[in-house]
Amino acid sequence: MATTSIPRAAVARRSRNRQLNRIMLAYALVAPVVIWRVAIAVYPFLHTIVQSFTNESPMTFGPIKWVGLRNYGNMFQDPTVTESLAFTVIFTVASTILQIIYALGIASLLNSSFKARSIVRAVNLLPWAMPTIVVATAGQWLFNQQFGMFDDVWSRVFAGARPIWLANNDLARLAVILLDVWKNAPWAAIILLAGLQNIPSELYEAARVDGASAWRTFRSVILPLLMPTLLTLVIFVATYRILSFDIVYGLTQGGPGSSTSLLSYQVYKVAFSGLYYGYAAAIACFAFLIVLVISLVGYAFLRRSQNAF
Repeated sequence: MATTSIPRAAVARRSRNRQLNRIMLAYALVAPVVIWRVAIAVYPFLHTIVQSFTNESPMTFGPIKWVGLRNYGNMFQDPTVTESLAFTVIFTVASTILQIIYALGIASLLNSSFKARSIVRAVNLLPWAMPTIVVATAGQWLFNQQFGMFDDVWSRVFAGARPIWLANNDLARLAVILLDVWKNAPWAAIILLAGLQNIPSELYEAARVDGASAWRTFRSVILPLLMPTLLTLVIFVATYRILSFDIVYGLTQGGPGSSTSLLSYQVYKVAFSGLYYGYAAAIACFAFLIVLVISLVGYAFLRRSQNAF
C-alpha cells in the first residue's frame, strides 16, 4: 500500500505543478495588455477624478491646492456650463429619438427584397464611414447662407429670405442635430437590420393569415421581439451623444455664443483654451455621471424587457 501511494502522490503533485505553471503563463501573457489598459484608461480616469477636486492650472503659481467641491459648485453657477448642459440634454434626446426612428425605417427598407439590395446596404454605411470632422466641415458649406444647398432650396421653394442657419441659436441647434442624425443613423440601421433578420418569417406569415395590418404586425410582432435590441441601441446612441465633440467642433465651434456647446466641447474649451484643468476635470466627471445614470437606467429597462418577452 505504501509503495503504491507514493507514486500516486507524486503524479498528483506534478499535475498540480503543471496546472499552476499554465495559470502563471496565462497571467504572464495577459499582463502586458492589462498593464497597458490600466496605464491608458484606468489611471487617467482616476487622475481626472482627483484633479476635479483641485485648482490645477498652468496659470496658477505655487503648489496645487485641494479645493474640495468648489469646482462643482462653480460649474452650476457658470452660465456657459449650464447652457451647454441644457443643449446636451436637448441634443441627446432629440438626436436619439430621430436616429432610432430614421434607422428603423432604413432597416425595414433594407430588410425587404429588391434588386441590388447588397449594394444599397453598403451605400447606406457611407455617411457613417466618413470622419465626423469631414462631415461637419462639409456641413458648414451646406448651411451657408449665400451658397449653401439648404438655403438655395429654401429660397427656391418659399421665395423668401434665406435663413442664417449657423448664426441663429435655434437654427444652429437644429443643424447640429440633423447633421448628427444623418451621420450616425446608418450604423443604428445596420444593428436594427440584424435584429429584424432574427425574427422568424413564420411570424410574419401567421400575422398575414390572421389579417393583421402592417402597423398591427409591427406593433404586435416586430416591436416586442425587437425591444431588447432597441433598448441596447438607445443606451449606446444616448451615451455617444453626450460624449459627442467633433461634430460641434467642426460645424459651429459651440456658437453662436454657447448655444450649441456640448459638455464635452466645454471640457475642451475650459481645459485647452482657458487652461483650467481642475475645473475642466469637474465638468468631465459630471458628464461621466450622466452617462453612468443613463447606462444603469437603460440596463434596468433592458433586463425588464428580457424578462417580459
